[in-house]
Amino acid sequence: MSTSTIPSDQPASTREYGFNANQGKPHSAWSLAQDIGAGCGIVSSSLAPRFNKVIVSDPNDGYTALARRLLVEESHLSESRFRFLKESAEKSSVESDSVDLIMACECIHWTRPAIAIGEFVRELCPGGTLVVTHYNYPRIVGNERAQRAWGAVCAFYAGEVDDPMLDHALRILNSGTEALGFPVKDWKSVKRLYVNARGSIEAFRINDRVGESQVHDREEIVWEEEDPDWMDEQDCDWFKGYASTWTTPRVSESEINPLWDEMERAFEGKKVKTATPLAIVFATKRHS
Repeated sequence: MSTSTIPSDQPASTREYGFNANQGKPHSAWSLAQDIGAGCGIVSSSLAPRFNKVIVSDPNDGYTALARRLLVEESHLSESRFRFLKESAEKSSVESDSVDLIMACECIHWTRPAIAIGEFVRELCPGGTLVVTHYNYPRIVGNERAQRAWGAVCAFYAGEVDDPMLDHALRILNSGTEALGFPVKDWKSVKRLYVNARGSIEAFRINDRVGESQVHDREEIVWEEEDPDWMDEQDCDWFKGYASTWTTPRVSESEINPLWDEMERAFEGKKVKTATPLAIVFATKRHS
């Protein structure tokens, strides 16, 4: 089952949330930013105009090479503005107390979060900002039958997952990032923002593989609805195409086809409104 990286058409508003979090601080700095799990460099391209230098890091060498090509060769940004690193979030060569803003978009579920978040603490300057984002599969709004059918498709594929890495990822994703812990000794001003979730973490849940909540009572929880950047209208064929991009286990067509048939009946040949749930965690590194 897919736990995808950032698509090229991800709304720019996601990055704006991070920029606003950094800008809203007194004495905020804009010297060095890091894009964790950078993929092809979509987030890095948004960071570059705002920071003096951007670290582009990904454990996959193919992605760092692609990011370099897109950022430097195709976008004609100065290579001196970037530092490309092939390394994991859990063990970085980045200097301690050096980074002003870390953005980890659509990648934290592939990590060992406690170790990765501990490494983010080391890298950030005191008062530096961490932004972690995760968006889930789109929900269908205004057609309960279609949403039930779509939920059944998602749950079916998730139920077939037996790969340990995908199981690990699902437990984080199903928690809506609640499974991510931010120790009070290291972090302050932790804020969890949920967009288009209808006031419930259930919007992020595909099945019952859910990591234990690490949310503590000092954290701020905010719900925002009807974000138009994360809403759309799609037909049933779009959902089939979307599902075809997932890294899925082999499934029997005789089992999955009836679920798709029910979706088609629920759509009645029309488009449906969609709303994609988005979770963003903001955290500030404490001063020693």
